Parts: sequence; structure tokens; C-alpha cells
Amino acid sequence: MIKVHALPELRSPVLLCAFNGWSDGSFASSGALSFLLAKWNTQKFAEVDAETIYVYTTTRPTSLIVGPGERTLRWPELAFHALHLPHADRDLVLLLGPEPDLRWRGCADTVAQFAQRLGASLVLTLGCFLATVSHRGPVPLVGLSSDPELRRRLERIGAGPTDYQGPTAFTTALVDAAARAGLRAAGIWAAAPAYLQGGSNPKIAAALLRAVEALLGVELGVAELETAGRDLEQRVDEALGARPDLQQFVSNLSSGGTTSPTPQTPQENEPEVRELPSPKEFLADMENFLRGLQRKGPDGGEH
Repeated sequence: MIKVHALPELRSPVLLCAFNGWSDGSFASSGALSFLLAKWNTQKFAEVDAETIYVYTTTRPTSLIVGPGERTLRWPELAFHALHLPHADRDLVLLLGPEPDLRWRGCADTVAQFAQRLGASLVLTLGCFLATVSHRGPVPLVGLSSDPELRRRLERIGAGPTDYQGPTAFTTALVDAAARAGLRAAGIWAAAPAYLQGGSNPKIAAALLRAVEALLGVELGVAELETAGRDLEQRVDEALGARPDLQQFVSNLSSGGTTSPTPQTPQENEPEVRELPSPKEFLADMENFLRGLQRKGPDGGEH
């Protein structure tokens, strides 16, 4: 199921995983790993056989224009990338791509076995869910692991446990498969503002990577992501200045006017907003208002 081009030399690697789709609210987890791929010199050395895990009417290939009258197809890909960290005593292997449509058990078991083959010391997954939280202040994090020591370490970095039960993502299946294979495994999830769904949120992506840094004792260089996150936060605040009704809603969230973050359960690929402290129509108004804002750059132009 995994096609290997050439195995890299790795030092006590950690397999760090994120998947586009259900577990990728505000594109935060995939954005975190995409940032690392863009910032660092990485090597793609293997991928899962896409024909065995994707349904192309669900996870479609993309048609791209590459020149006058020329097009190419970009097929869905779940690939492994080696990231050597010269100033750390370990390396990372990044696993990034769309969440599988098919064969979750087989795929998760295969990835866990491949992690063993690579000598991985830990399998770590990243995810993000939409919740009734504010875009201001620290990003709420939760951590999942069946390993008691890992749970204590997650709590020390601010990723405490959650009592959520219900539909879950491939990240959870992978953590379970890794643990059953005898590997140490954990998941870190961030809570993103439900009213900012529909656009990427670099602040959430940066918070996930900061948690990885704290857990692993490495430096990943996320300053640019944090700067982009502060810029988004400032632009949202400036826009809210013209809408006192929406500003009051967000202020209530910032001051703890809601309970602890609870994941929103997507239905048919669309996030469903539930149990919010205002009418659904009011929330939809804010979503439309702020979704448009996220598509604009600092100069106010469309991007």
C-alpha cells in the first residue's frame, strides 16, 4: 500500500501527521505542515497508493493550467516527507494529504507499521475543530493519548484531555493503530472560532506547531505564521468596529461567556454550528461578514 522511493537516514524520527478534510477546521493542521514543507528543505520519499484509499468522485483530482492551452492533473496524494532538523537531536517525518475515503483500518495499520520501519519514536497527529471560541487570546488545545506519560506531557504544554464522544477522524484511527503496534502515539487538537470557518487561520496553525515544539523540544521557526495570525486578528477586530452587534458577540466569547470548547460535528462536508449562545441567523450573519474579510489582504484587496 506504501510506495517507497528511497528511505532517508533519520535520527530518532517523529512521524507528524495532518490530513485535509474532516479534522482540518480552518485548514489549520494541514496549514501547519504545509508551512513546514515550504520553510524547510524536505524530501518526499514515499506515498500511500492513492488508488487504494481515495474515491475520486469524493476526493477529486485538480485540473491546473501550466501554459497556453496546456493543462495538467494533480492527483490526491498522501505522502511522507523527511525533515532534517540540524539543531535538534531528532528528525521529523511529515505525513500530509487528504483524509482517506476508504480502508481506514488497513491504511492506519500500514502507516503504523511503516513508522516502525522508520524507527519512529512517536506518532503525533494534528487536528482542528470548530468551536464556540473567540479569535482573540490563546488558542485552546486538547490532547489525546493512551500513554499516561504522554498525557501528562500534553497537559503540561496546555493540551488537556477532552470528554468529547462521537464521530471522529482518521487521525484518531491512526493514533489507535500506532498504540496497538506498540508505538507511542498522541494527538493534539486546536479549537478554532466557528464564525471564521471558510478560510485559513495561521494563528491556529502556529499554535499547533508551538505545541509540537514544546512537546518535542525542537524549534520549527514559526514566527512568520504568528505574524500572519496577528495580522488576521487585527483585521477582524478593525472590521468588527463597524459592527457593534457582532463585536458584542465576540466579546462575550472572549470573556468566557461560553463553556469549554466542544467540537462541532460536520455533516456532508459542511460544518454544522450547534449550541451557540445566539440565534443561528445571527451567527450566519457573522460568518458571512468575516468569511469575506479573510479573503482580503492587509491592503483590503482580494487575494
